[in-house]
Amino acid sequence: MLRNTMDNNDIIIKDTRDFDIRQTLDCGQIFRYSEIGDNAFEVFSTDKRCVVVQDDCVTIKSDDKEYWHRFFDLDNDYDEIKRALVGKPFMKDAVGYGHGIRILNQDPYEMLISFIVSANNHIPRIKGILSRMCDGLGKDMGGYRAFPTPEAMAAKDEKYYASIGAGYRASYLSETARAVADGFDLDKPRTMSGDEANRYLCTLKGVGPKVADCILLFAYRKSDVFPVDTWIRKVYADMTGDSDATNKEIRKYLVSTYGELSGYAQQYLFFNKREN
Repeated sequence: MLRNTMDNNDIIIKDTRDFDIRQTLDCGQIFRYSEIGDNAFEVFSTDKRCVVVQDDCVTIKSDDKEYWHRFFDLDNDYDEIKRALVGKPFMKDAVGYGHGIRILNQDPYEMLISFIVSANNHIPRIKGILSRMCDGLGKDMGGYRAFPTPEAMAAKDEKYYASIGAGYRASYLSETARAVADGFDLDKPRTMSGDEANRYLCTLKGVGPKVADCILLFAYRKSDVFPVDTWIRKVYADMTGDSDATNKEIRKYLVSTYGELSGYAQQYLFFNKREN
């Protein structure tokens, strides 16, 4: 487990074997961040902001250290997770390469909208769409904008989301925001299994099985899910020699292989395959 201290509102992590901010931000689970200097990053979540600087130690500067302590999952023992995974198929190199990845505790609504935007998209464009959405609909927090509320988003129609570059996803954003504003229960997945929660989220416009698994992993800590994208398809082909399996078949195989640690395995395998 990470040894960290509090200095006023700063969190200081002295042992960085299980924390690499660049790896954590760059493994596809978050889009609202920017590099602002050498090994320094500005990170946004809901209506909050922090600055993370990593050199000999990690310093997380914010005005809400409890929120960011949970956000960066600092109570979870990633050394234990990695020891449990390293003996499983294809994990040794992946864990070694992505040793500092942590799965973030993010807001369900922000993840819902972010991963609808992410479908068939690339990171610079995803970040641009979300940035314009926050600028147009998010509360002014003094120097930055909060992520928009469901109500703020529901007040805009499909044309608005098309105007900020959402493309075919524009109707999904307006309809899904309206569904949440009208009472779709985003707390309900917390009490469900990964498969049940996936089916539940897939009732929303713009949410398919892969997007649902991303939301469940990055917002609900469902580690019995396995988002399958192009890179995971390549990993599966390397494992089995089968390049024709459906995403559903691949997900079932990988969840059976990695069990309750599937979500963690997915992040290490995805990052290692994409980078190498």
